[in-house]
Amino acid sequence: MRVALGHPFHDATSGMYAVNAKAMPILAEPYDSGAPEVESLLRLRQSKLRVLEIPVDMRERASGESKLRGRRAFELVLTVAGTLLLYGLWRRRRG
Repeated sequence: MRVALGHPFHDATSGMYAVNAKAMPILAEPYDSGAPEVESLLRLRQSKLRVLEIPVDMRERASGESKLRGRRAFELVLTVAGTLLLYGLWRRRRG
């Protein structure tokens, strides 16, 4: 995310955003990748909108287990990496 956004970004998959009216039409378009949270950040950056990460304090899970374990966690990492890679290639081609 550091390379794609031009600055560090620690949690690109949270899907938690605050946006202005300029961003809404960009985010309303259908997503092409399996990582819509990451794709949305890339779209905003490509549209020359400022993307900032605001840290929040997260509480420990009160009960239950994460759905992202084992194979699903691995698949998510591959999907996010693939989205970033394809975005990088697309950006280079547009030049």
